[in-house]
Amino acid sequence: MSSPTSLAHDWFPSPLPPNVEIGERSWLYSSFAFLHCQSQRPRAVTIGRSCGVYNGSLFELGPGGEVEIGDFSTLVGVIFATNNRVRIGNYCLLAHEVVIADEYAATPPRSDKPPGSQEGQSFDSVTLGDDVWVGAGAVLLKGARIGDGAVVGAGTVVDFEVPPFAIVAGNPARVVRLAKRFGRNAEGNSRPHHC
Repeated sequence: MSSPTSLAHDWFPSPLPPNVEIGERSWLYSSFAFLHCQSQRPRAVTIGRSCGVYNGSLFELGPGGEVEIGDFSTLVGVIFATNNRVRIGNYCLLAHEVVIADEYAATPPRSDKPPGSQEGQSFDSVTLGDDVWVGAGAVLLKGARIGDGAVVGAGTVVDFEVPPFAIVAGNPARVVRLAKRFGRNAEGNSRPHHC
């Protein structure tokens, strides 16, 4: 991980916060993404290797807010509004206007709230496993635990545990079916390939 102080291509005249780490070969559209970032965590945002964090993505983190993005993941205009921890796995794709928030109103955390849940300790508010796809306009609220290989449909609201390889859709979200992707099914077993 490297910790650049500014982005060579940036149009916004502010440096990156010192507690932001960007991995090798990763792209971040602008330091504007951190305009409302108040995190006091040693690592407020960690972006893995070969990731893309594109235009419209915002990190509206409270003092206890922390976001960890795995390797080879792509985020397109994702809005984080949390005072806790969000973990995104490797090879994830989050589409336009996905919101990840602690509360349904997705308001920016107030700076007078204590960091995290208890005595300065934050907890995992939202977690995404590896190879998760999240459709445009989906909302992931506190309690969302998205299993490996799962797909969240566009506009879906999730605040519960989604099994690996499940496809969820709707508001409120429900499991539509279990996916079969990349030669594996929900149980992790190989499936026969048909030509």
